[in-house]
Amino acid sequence: RTMYDLIVLAFQTDATRVATFSSGMEGQGIPIPELGITQTRHALSHHNGDPGHMEKLTQSDTFAVEQYSYFISRLAETKDLNGKPLLDTTMALFGSGMAYGHSHGNANLPLVLAGGTGLGLKHGSHLDLNQNHFDGYTLDNPGSHYRLCSRPANAEAHMSNLLLLMAQKMGVETGKFGDSNRVLDLA
Repeated sequence: RTMYDLIVLAFQTDATRVATFSSGMEGQGIPIPELGITQTRHALSHHNGDPGHMEKLTQSDTFAVEQYSYFISRLAETKDLNGKPLLDTTMALFGSGMAYGHSHGNANLPLVLAGGTGLGLKHGSHLDLNQNHFDGYTLDNPGSHYRLCSRPANAEAHMSNLLLLMAQKMGVETGKFGDSNRVLDLA
């Protein structure tokens, strides 16, 4: 939470307008001994259906989402230099590069974008860009998911489309970011 508090303070004082925070290397993820989790998130993600590993993975993910929720609450309650809630003028993206780490499946990334209503973003909805294109992951045949690695199940569902929208909302004049093929409409 200290890192999130520092980011809120930096935004509040306009010391910076952009921050990136990772709770651990994407390929590892940190153990959380306070919760009894001594393995890295990466080790837990290769659970092979082990209920104990899956329970700890759920605990690890829950902890990460709780910290993000804390950050969003702090942005909502803290005013910027103009007296507006920081959350209104901030876009906070939470997610992972893997949707299903057991087989490195990244076809259906779980991402949460909060804030930015003052930048024209509309919230309160759930977008499933892979709906009708992806049936989910199963534990029965984890190797079958490798066909989905590095490409979305829906050709329109590139994470870079969201990143392009965010860049444009920050005033970056560009029509492309990475492998983007459209700008998401979140207005």
